[in-house]
Amino acid sequence: MPSYAVLGATGATGGNILKLLIQDPQNTINVYVRSKAKLVKQFPAIEKNPNVRIFTGNLSDISLIASCLEDTDAVFSTVASNDNIPGTHIAQDTAQSIVVALMEIRMTKPQAKLPTIVWLSSGSINKKFYSQAPAFVHWLLVTSFSYVYTDLAHAQEYLELHRKWLKAVYIQPGGLVEDKQRGHTISTEKERTFLSYADLAAGMIEIAETGGYDWQGVAVNPSTKGTKIEWKVPGRMVKGLTFHYFPWTYFLAKKLHLQ
Repeated sequence: MPSYAVLGATGATGGNILKLLIQDPQNTINVYVRSKAKLVKQFPAIEKNPNVRIFTGNLSDISLIASCLEDTDAVFSTVASNDNIPGTHIAQDTAQSIVVALMEIRMTKPQAKLPTIVWLSSGSINKKFYSQAPAFVHWLLVTSFSYVYTDLAHAQEYLELHRKWLKAVYIQPGGLVEDKQRGHTISTEKERTFLSYADLAAGMIEIAETGGYDWQGVAVNPSTKGTKIEWKVPGRMVKGLTFHYFPWTYFLAKKLHLQ
């Protein structure tokens, strides 16, 4: 039976991955979340599912993460931030926790097969992908989400240090939106915007199942037209630009409970 671990299962991407995985009774799934109550609210029947094990903890609980990852074929790392928070390092923290947890498994069980890390990244940090977009559009994106992309880039640099003993694939889609599953394609040559979280989840599962993309940047693209565009994205970009050029405004907004 295929076995998977999902980190960040209450988020948009992780939740859609979990939704698809539990539809197949052949899958066994380990779910790692910070809040079990939030998970159960999203998936009311999950505690009764015999194929699902729930692990509740934070990113610093290495032994618990190791237990979650042990004996799985792939780990979907979907812990991320969509907000351009100055100094954010959630991707780096997640990468380090996964690697250290896998080191722990390797030390205690030298012959254990380690899971492939299916790492959610962004096409905006893959030159092959972003060079196909107009320069101004790319500048606008990387500036509006500068702290997010810097965090992702540093996380990937950290993962690259462990190529000799780990396997990872970087999932690098374009813009993501809330929409139904419409169909997807997979490419190592180009990315297309916009893509639904549901299609992204399906693509990530397919990549994990088929393999063959070790240490490559892979885009999941919409296979049809009609993906819904979220008009709140421009607002997020304006806020992200403000935080990029005036980082103090983020902390002021947080202090005033506006963030």
